Amino acid sequence: MKPITTRAAIMLAILPANAFAQNAPEDTFAGHDIFFTITGGVVSAPSFLGSNETSTYAIPNVSVAIGDRLNISLLDGVSYDVYKDDNLTAGVALTYDFGREDTPSKHDLLLSSVAKSEIAGLGDIEETAEVGGYLAYTYGNLQANLAIRKGVDGGHDGIVGDVDITYNAPVEILGKQSVISFGPTASFSDDSYASTYFDVSAAQSVASGISEYDANGGIMSYGLHASAFVPLNQNVSLVGFAEFDRLSGDVRDSSIVQERGSEEQATAGLMINYTF
Repeated sequence: MKPITTRAAIMLAILPANAFAQNAPEDTFAGHDIFFTITGGVVSAPSFLGSNETSTYAIPNVSVAIGDRLNISLLDGVSYDVYKDDNLTAGVALTYDFGREDTPSKHDLLLSSVAKSEIAGLGDIEETAEVGGYLAYTYGNLQANLAIRKGVDGGHDGIVGDVDITYNAPVEILGKQSVISFGPTASFSDDSYASTYFDVSAAQSVASGISEYDANGGIMSYGLHASAFVPLNQNVSLVGFAEFDRLSGDVRDSSIVQERGSEEQATAGLMINYTF
């Protein structure tokens, strides 16, 4: 399988570039501070959305924060805060959907054994460039986030999004002032996105042995997420995270999930970051 970079992994991989911004060594480019973050870690996640098998991957990433509005990341793409005040942030983003392969293949970043293929015959879903926007509202230690993306080139042309509420609690871990974050999360999509990933056509049914199915959009999943951010010194931090989701609606009822997968999806990982 291709490495699955989940929403939680992506967000936490780039978090330190922002979290360290006020303490990182200063540099300037066109009048703006620049902060680079090099990330390495491991992520355990479902082999594909809806899978009942888990694969473990090494996750390398490089990201750069330019000023307090522009972020560029190998994993998460490009985001720019168009509007920003003490409570509300609104921005635009260019992201990347890694698609899905219907048969396992050796990948340089795969650490676990190759998962047994259960969806051979469904065909590959190509990678997709996505454009979208996001809103974040902060009130004290609470933050609400909404992100919506539209496929524009590649495997899907649908709309998919995420919403979550996060409580950020200051704590002391390993003698360092740290942050533990947790809260509910949900994802949603339109009919086009759901059909791309969860439909089974007559031809695919014959090739895979999975029953035919026609998926509609709606709430795809809901669950809980948690993370811990621990700055070890001015430049190095640890980020641990976990997320548990339950698939819902037409996605949950898809024959791919019911006959070959699982409604319950769990992701966990540990990252180390160097920011300069």
